Amino acid sequence: MTTNENGTPTPAKVIDLATEQVALPAVTLIGIFGSLEDPGALVRDRNGRIRRVKLGDAIAGGTVAAISDNAIVIGIGSKAKVLQLPKS
Repeated sequence: MTTNENGTPTPAKVIDLATEQVALPAVTLIGIFGSLEDPGALVRDRNGRIRRVKLGDAIAGGTVAAISDNAIVIGIGSKAKVLQLPKS
């Protein structure tokens, strides 16, 4: 069992939750950053890599068309795919 900086043991349940693997879709929005004028996003791609993307970047067979405070829109041909931040 690990301890924090005060020497208090970390409960086993906390350790289990912190190391739990979660099944994610093939392409997942991880985070949003930047300003309204220059927004960016972190996206986990099909290979498990985390990529920084901005408007106009190619990802998931399309192009990043919009970035809001909780989602991005990927334009794929005449369709749009919306990726939202995971619920916590």
